[in-house]
Amino acid sequence: MDRDRVLNELREIVTTAVAGTGAKVYLFGSWARRQERRSSDIDIAIEYNGPLASSVLSDLRTRVAESNVPYKVDVVDLSSAGEVINDKVRMEGILWIG
Repeated sequence: MDRDRVLNELREIVTTAVAGTGAKVYLFGSWARRQERRSSDIDIAIEYNGPLASSVLSDLRTRVAESNVPYKVDVVDLSSAGEVINDKVRMEGILWIG
């Protein structure tokens, strides 16, 4: 599966999972920098006004696990992430949803 197909499929999954929450979703890390390798995971960060309901994160992770996306996907809730991750997302993240 080529890069665009992987990212499009993942974006559709994430869009469905966070629909109606008002969350913003960012792609960051090697995939955002276009430096991914076969062994790279896909990093996405979710920004919400306060902690996102655990059911939303659980649903998202389940949908990703059951998808055809052939890479590990790391989902980060920015409200509970440390300063280093938040800074990294702000510097290099690409706003996907929101």
